[in-house]
Amino acid sequence: MVQHDFKVTTMWSGGRNQVGKVNGDILSEHISIPSSLGGIGKGTNPDEMLVAAASSCYIISLAATLERAKFENVTIELESIGTATFINGKFAMKSINHYPKIQIDNKDFERLTKKLPKLLQIADQNCMISNSVRNNVKINISPTITT
Repeated sequence: MVQHDFKVTTMWSGGRNQVGKVNGDILSEHISIPSSLGGIGKGTNPDEMLVAAASSCYIISLAATLERAKFENVTIELESIGTATFINGKFAMKSINHYPKIQIDNKDFERLTKKLPKLLQIADQNCMISNSVRNNVKINISPTITT
């Protein structure tokens, strides 16, 4: 079994309407409760970081999957939307919807169109974040292909 540790440190002082800090090997960001949830909205927040983690993991996984399938000159733009719900006094992420826009050479358009459903599934199955939230958060993928 291969194991890798990802270390972050967080700091917070005061009550709910303060600003904290999260630091990792590269990441360094202020954190607070989003203004849409009654907080001060400075920096990022755990909800946005969860969606960002899912989005960045999926786009890297999709790029690798397309590369292994011998698709070249591919550009991917991914919009991801996380939908949280408030049920029984608790917030939880209900779903994350990925909207990949895949731009590819015209010569590969038909081949990619045929193979894309399977490739999207492979990318999702190889994404660590998708695997970590599966059975708790519904992941939906709605692609668009352009030349």
